[in-house]
Amino acid sequence: MGKIVIFDWGGVIMHKHPVDNNDRQAIIRTIRSFNSNLTGEEAWDVYAKTLIDENGVYISRQDDELSKIKWVDRINTAGNFNASVDDFSARFIAEQLKVGYYKELVDFIHSLKDVCQIGLFSDLIFCCTPVLDEQVDLSQFDYVWLSYLTHLRKNTEDAFILVEKDVQVSPEDILFIDDTTVNIENAKKRGWNTCQAFGYELDKIKDSVEKFIGYKLESESSRSKK
Repeated sequence: MGKIVIFDWGGVIMHKHPVDNNDRQAIIRTIRSFNSNLTGEEAWDVYAKTLIDENGVYISRQDDELSKIKWVDRINTAGNFNASVDDFSARFIAEQLKVGYYKELVDFIHSLKDVCQIGLFSDLIFCCTPVLDEQVDLSQFDYVWLSYLTHLRKNTEDAFILVEKDVQVSPEDILFIDDTTVNIENAKKRGWNTCQAFGYELDKIKDSVEKFIGYKLESESSRSKK
């Protein structure tokens, strides 16, 4: 159990690419539910342009109440509506839950607990956690690093250093699976094993994990026959 496989969420577990129903479309629906006069692009801009405050802080990715209030206030101003933090969060969660995820991959991730540790490493806002937990059951993971709690994003080396401090294993005993090039490159700089893949590339992910742990895993059907 000296090895750990760490997974990203968006794009790896949660659908990112279906044109009609992805995480971006869910955010647009959230904003437009409070102001239906906004176009899709205008609604996206309301969200995207309010993530960072005037001091360059990702207030959307903080866990304190003042940051949450400040962020939603900025959204209200930009979108010309008036939603409370609770109302905005509830609508955000409801729309995100409509987005699909790769359940077969989640089942595979859970099955890895028999052979190694598993972790989840994701940049997200506080509203996403209930959706994430619904999809993957966070209690199943040995480690969870969420940027709104760590205050570190994967485009910085510090986020990867924090993971290393927590898991206390050699970089060569870490496999990181993510769909974003910059995150993969940052992991490589730390000496981690990497696999750049989307959740629909399950065979690619399985092959990478098997090469990492050094043997072929049993299929789900094989395990169920025992």
